[in-house]
Amino acid sequence: MRRHAAALAVVLASAAGITTAAAPDAQAWRPPPVKACGATAADKALAATLSPTIHSAGLAGVSADQVSCARQILAEVKAEGFTTQAGKIALMTAITETGLRNYLGGDRDSLGLFQQRPSMGWGTRAQIIRPSYSTHRFLAAMTKRYPKGSWARTDPGRVAQNVQRSAYPSRYNRERTSAARLVAALWKGSSAPSAPVKPTKPAKPTKPAPVSSAQALVVPGGGIRVRSGPTTAAKQIRFLRGGSKVTATCQRAGKSVTIGRYRSAYWSYLPAQKGYVSNAAMHRNGATALKAC
Repeated sequence: MRRHAAALAVVLASAAGITTAAAPDAQAWRPPPVKACGATAADKALAATLSPTIHSAGLAGVSADQVSCARQILAEVKAEGFTTQAGKIALMTAITETGLRNYLGGDRDSLGLFQQRPSMGWGTRAQIIRPSYSTHRFLAAMTKRYPKGSWARTDPGRVAQNVQRSAYPSRYNRERTSAARLVAALWKGSSAPSAPVKPTKPAKPTKPAPVSSAQALVVPGGGIRVRSGPTTAAKQIRFLRGGSKVTATCQRAGKSVTIGRYRSAYWSYLPAQKGYVSNAAMHRNGATALKAC
């Protein structure tokens, strides 16, 4: 990523939930270390194809690891049942904040692809530097500020700004084209296969696990969205705030449930809300016991 040090300093200075004054002196500033997102051979090949077409304020081509970071962001967006528009907004934000680099530092205590701050309640350091978690928190903040899907009807740059609270609000829309090209290239394969592994002996068939009994749970800090019924036309029916107490019945008896565009055999039914929620979303920050479901 070819950019002046001063420009990148400004990017990192506009971390989520903060405002800053002037960028540090370019001669004194050094970029923080990066935690690799873990590029695959497919990411490397795609980066070679995409690089000549991606040029914006935050990107001058893309590396294999930048493609990997973008792929993991979109995988989380899809897993939570959002649309390509949400993926575009998330990528516009990450490109603007860090150029799709998972930084281990930034302005004050800012971290990760979205430059979220532990001191501002975005999560712990270990959580924020996980692309899936930081994306989840970004989406949770987006839906909180734009309930009932209103984010999809709002200018994407404004949505990103209202989540990040940057001192430079006009920068996000400059990354529309780059984000759109990445979404177009990665959306269908955003759960891209990793490097091939050696085949193993097939496991002995086992009987499907029974549906678990009802259990009392606490909604994680970022909150969760409950989706109605096992249908590809499932709609969001409620957003449950973090700390809410719910009763859930796990569905795992060998049958997958399709919620929106995401299919998984690990969903829980919340009787009071008459809808399903992904188990992954329930225990993402370790705040609930729903891990053995």
